[in-house]
Amino acid sequence: MRKHGLALDNLLSVDIVTADGSLVTASKTQNSDLFWGVRGGGGNFGVVMSFEFQVHPVGTVLAGLLIHPLTNAKDVLRLLRQHVATVPDELTWGVLLFSAPSVPFLPEEMHGTPVAAIPICYAGPIEVGEQVLQPIREFGPPLADVIQPMPYSVAQTSADILWPPGHHNYWKSSYLKDLSDEAIETIVAHFATVPSPQTVIVVDHNGSGAISRVGQDETAYSHRDWTYNFIISSERANPADSEKNIRWTREFWEAMQPFVANAVYVNFTSDEGEDVVRAGYSAKTYERLVAVKNKYDPTNLFRLNHNIKPNMVEVV
Repeated sequence: MRKHGLALDNLLSVDIVTADGSLVTASKTQNSDLFWGVRGGGGNFGVVMSFEFQVHPVGTVLAGLLIHPLTNAKDVLRLLRQHVATVPDELTWGVLLFSAPSVPFLPEEMHGTPVAAIPICYAGPIEVGEQVLQPIREFGPPLADVIQPMPYSVAQTSADILWPPGHHNYWKSSYLKDLSDEAIETIVAHFATVPSPQTVIVVDHNGSGAISRVGQDETAYSHRDWTYNFIISSERANPADSEKNIRWTREFWEAMQPFVANAVYVNFTSDEGEDVVRAGYSAKTYERLVAVKNKYDPTNLFRLNHNIKPNMVEVV
């Protein structure tokens, strides 16, 4: 992602059925206002039937996990903070707090243990990646280093074990103003009381790289300059545990309020109301999205989404 940008940055055109039943093509040269809107505005404007997409040869990447004990979590988060300004675009990474799953590539004595992990995907020459990652891999040292060359298709699905199908989820997310010591203390302290072994805390290095080199007005995705994206991915296998997990998540989220921005990545939110939808965009971008909505879906037919409401429309 930091090398080639967001998926929406690589979209070239879409064939989309709009609210009046028209099939139109949208690109930079055809229906450019609609093309701008679908790149960040989600399913607010129609049903995309097909799309043209810019792909990039990636091949083999250097990827995997560095796993540290939870007792070192604060230092691991500080390590991320130390390197975000200097790592190359080829490195997409972050920090995860979770309980180690029962998988064959981790020692059995680690299974079920709360840990702090650094997920790695280096999309460049392997020998260069080895040099870039050396200070990060030597830090600690980690309990386990399972970084190795692998096909990108394997790396892209490697985190699926942490979000298996069938779990019940309750998420909170926002960009961080900064990864301050106070924010780090709050994150680690609250994860230490997590009620579910399936919950995952994510601090992504989001900003800089290819994402930040796209102009703010080129797409409807507004928040290109925030360095960190923070997610409380609260999960449980048993629905009977929902109440205590949701309560814990909300308390954690309240404690994080001094550190989070009034800006969200909409894909990490659910049905949290209009204020959260607006936080997914700058004020200028939101107004422009409303104008696109007015033109292509004035009755708000496409509303079962992170809804951009057209002006002066009530849906019964």
